[in-house]
Amino acid sequence: MISIIICSTNQDISNELKINIENTIGVSYELIVIDNSKNEYSIFEAYNEGIKKAKYDLLCFMHEDIKYHSNNWGEKIIKHLSNPKTGLIGLSGSYYLLSIPSAWFKAKPFVKNQIQSDGIGKKPVKKYSINEDKEVICVDGFWFCSRKAVFEQVAFDEETFDNFHFYDLDISMQIHSKKYLIYAIHDITVEHSSSGTFNNQWLNAAYNFHNKWKNQLPATINSALKKKSLVNTKAFRDLLYLHRKNHRPVPKETLKMGWKQLKLYIVIAYLLFYIKSITS
Repeated sequence: MISIIICSTNQDISNELKINIENTIGVSYELIVIDNSKNEYSIFEAYNEGIKKAKYDLLCFMHEDIKYHSNNWGEKIIKHLSNPKTGLIGLSGSYYLLSIPSAWFKAKPFVKNQIQSDGIGKKPVKKYSINEDKEVICVDGFWFCSRKAVFEQVAFDEETFDNFHFYDLDISMQIHSKKYLIYAIHDITVEHSSSGTFNNQWLNAAYNFHNKWKNQLPATINSALKKKSLVNTKAFRDLLYLHRKNHRPVPKETLKMGWKQLKLYIVIAYLLFYIKSITS
């Protein structure tokens, strides 16, 4: 029924996760674990390899640091993907993507349906939920599902990207461009035990994503959504801050992009950047 594809930093996933999947999925499945313990693959390459090995029509891509809190979630995946117009489902995502290189959750309001923890109990557990499925333009990569038929038209872009960032946004944009619907669903609860890493690799991927899709950005599934200037301004501030945090000079192209997108708001962006720099 469902092929579960995982890119693992170990030779295999933990027994705890295997037992959790077995006890909660409720349908026939196969586990396809791509051994990336020697860091031989980008996640784009690993997921493409997993698709080649998959014997079922439904594909579930997931991180190995998650835990299912819902029973019979496999049946719910089958139901959600039975609509041929639906190309991708996830648990968290955004209604639109900004024209500034940024994480998807910078474009508020966004949708979250997940339990967020650090896996070791040092940070408070945060629980997010939604009451109904929400159509979005992208989903977060810790968990998402699709059909093999959709991946006959798209693929994880291992030519443009070579690390572990923006695979979720890029595949979301590919599937969106094929006129499929994308949903953040409400009826599966998953705990995710890590957050993103915003390092130089992330910056590289952010610029690669922006350069690839800049003619389609900003992108939205609802033209009525107004992208306020302050949202872009804060996103540009955070981009500047990531350059500073990673000891990376800001290229002239980024400054030109900031002026093109923000005009005089770029002054506010620099002011916010300065405030964040001295208070962090």
